[in-house]
Amino acid sequence: MMSWIGRKKDMERLLYELAKLEKQNLPVNPQASVMTSRYNTPGNVHLGVPVPVAAPGPQITFKTYDERRTRRADLSEDMQKVYDSITEEYKLRRGYHEKLKMAQTDADRASLRERLLICQKHIEEGWKQIDAWLLEQEKIKSGKGFNVSSYRSYITKMLQKGDKMTALQRDTVRMRAKALQDAGEVLGEKVLSQLKKYDLL
Repeated sequence: MMSWIGRKKDMERLLYELAKLEKQNLPVNPQASVMTSRYNTPGNVHLGVPVPVAAPGPQITFKTYDERRTRRADLSEDMQKVYDSITEEYKLRRGYHEKLKMAQTDADRASLRERLLICQKHIEEGWKQIDAWLLEQEKIKSGKGFNVSSYRSYITKMLQKGDKMTALQRDTVRMRAKALQDAGEVLGEKVLSQLKKYDLL
């Protein structure tokens, strides 16, 4: 086994085999110091040039969207797009994670870890948008936090951004405009025109 691992330089297999031995609580080999000296010699016929094993970084634990209870069908069209982008990021993250486990060099590991963390950042940002949308919707449905003045101010401010509005901002404007209308509030012609222009009414 040592000879095979040495020829292939298969560090994943080496770590796997060592992990199996570790679970067996084997007694210490009295010849360990001799063997260590022998197999650490550069150019050894069994191991070839030793391949350094990078120290494991901090364990990364991720929460998957399967643990959430958010149904795509319950979201608006804009939020469904955010949900879909999150799903794609999960796929990318899973792929990078698998590649990270097989990476042979520190440089490859660092690059893959960076990409993996970028995916995680996008996932977290997407869920924040969806959570904020759900909270806003709940507020409007329950009537809590409904303030005509703040709703009007928010709509006006967002409409000034035009096409630069995010998916969450677009949906929030849409919900607040509908809430105002349902409450019998009259929206100005200019506001109505802009809402229709950006497909928010």
